[in-house]
Amino acid sequence: FFGRMLYMFDQFDPRPLLATEMELNEAKAVVEGYKSRRSDPSPQKLGKAQKLVECCLHPDTKEPIFVPFRVSAFLPIAIPIGLGLLQPNAGISSVIFWQWMNQTHAAAMNYGNRPIQKDQSKSATSANALSAPWDSSIKIERRAVNSYLGAVGAAMGVSLSVRSISMRLKNKALLLLAPVCGVVSAAVANLYLTRKHELEEGIEVETPSGKCVGRSQIAAEKAIIETAISRAVLPLPSLGLTPFMFQYLESAPWYHSLARSVGTPGPLLVKYMGLMFMSAVTVPPSFALFPHRGHIPISSLEPEIQAAARDCGSEHLTYNKGL
Repeated sequence: FFGRMLYMFDQFDPRPLLATEMELNEAKAVVEGYKSRRSDPSPQKLGKAQKLVECCLHPDTKEPIFVPFRVSAFLPIAIPIGLGLLQPNAGISSVIFWQWMNQTHAAAMNYGNRPIQKDQSKSATSANALSAPWDSSIKIERRAVNSYLGAVGAAMGVSLSVRSISMRLKNKALLLLAPVCGVVSAAVANLYLTRKHELEEGIEVETPSGKCVGRSQIAAEKAIIETAISRAVLPLPSLGLTPFMFQYLESAPWYHSLARSVGTPGPLLVKYMGLMFMSAVTVPPSFALFPHRGHIPISSLEPEIQAAARDCGSEHLTYNKGL
């Protein structure tokens, strides 16, 4: 876990967002050349290339991920949204807007980092299945829209319900927890609606050498459960603890003195720095709870997968867990 946590801290570094397309292509060539033993780059050059590849390219297609959807763009986008979610005494319209913004960002991250079949491009050239790529694309888009609408509905419904109950009970602590309740419920709903088809179709499982041996529903279930746990834990520290920290700040004399001396930007900057620190410290470990490239014993998979992997030389297969 500690190694994965350090790796995720590196992945959340926003500097790779500035890499050009030429730099990404060069980094991809360096990594592929090293893996195929065609070249022997220096450790520094290889390390830099691997970071660009892992931060900017999709693990299945090796194509660039749209910049706002990359892991390294998560914090720069999520922190301003978090400040909006944590506004004190927010009205109904504010709750709806910021929950919508947050789920739009989450849906984009889900879509950009979803597991993708490596043989999708091959199906495009199949003579007897010319309509397959088009049909597949329609299904993917429909799933994305359904999951997005479901997550937005869950976020707004839960957060407004908790807000209403807390105001009725005059419970300040419950009111402060309304944003995180909405975010957690929506994150799980979004994930399930986006990837529930994998429970029927399965996800690709590979040998340690990268050879695909089939699609497994059992591996898909394991991947979705692991991702759901990570998604549920993700906002708890930053959106669950930070509201109480903000409440303390608003009662501190120095905070009000700062507001009087420099105006609204001063206190807002303090809150932004606090949320940025909390997110930077707690978000990467939540992503590191489970390996991005999961491992599963061959003996626990479907009989046809076990038969296909009998001679792979390993007791485990790997799969892309998803983000």
